[in-house]
Amino acid sequence: MLAERGMWLAYLFQALMVLNGLFAFATGKLAQAFTATFMIALSVVPYVVAARENIRFPWFVYFLISLALWFHVAGYTQGFYVDLYPYYDKMAHLVSGTTIALLGFLGVIYLDKHWKMALTPTFVAGFTVIFGMALGGVWEIYEFLVDQVFGGSLAGPMQNSLEDTMLDMIFVLVGSVMVAAVALVYFRTHEVDDVTESLEELPGD
Repeated sequence: MLAERGMWLAYLFQALMVLNGLFAFATGKLAQAFTATFMIALSVVPYVVAARENIRFPWFVYFLISLALWFHVAGYTQGFYVDLYPYYDKMAHLVSGTTIALLGFLGVIYLDKHWKMALTPTFVAGFTVIFGMALGGVWEIYEFLVDQVFGGSLAGPMQNSLEDTMLDMIFVLVGSVMVAAVALVYFRTHEVDDVTESLEELPGD
């Protein structure tokens, strides 16, 4: 029941992205409409991967991905990045950092089984934080390049100051550490292989 309700939350934020995209198109904001369309397509990727690889992701993976992408879409189409700055931007980085770290956690767990690396829970938790921070750093470089080459994004400058950039990274770090902490608590009563077995256990097995 919880998983079913969680999936409806994922569907809800996907629907909100569609509505934001339609709003942007109707108001002549074609660049924002294109951004919304791209983010909607990204939100479908986990469903495609799950179907092709016979993986059953937990509901919160779909939910967090949809939520993180919705933050980005709404921030541009509704002007939240500007009107609610800096709070909206920092919350977006927190959610994105949490989502990326979770994907890094699941990814390294999956590779651990198939490459037979026998990773320890401590290593997995550490990798989760490093992965989240690494992707967060790549995003900040992207923001810097957009500002330098194009003079900013649809919502204006992506980096307003050094303090702004450092706070973005701190919020990504907080999200990554939260995922790693939950992972360590989980591993107190479970093995690393339990995660991959749950991912590979399809309905009807």
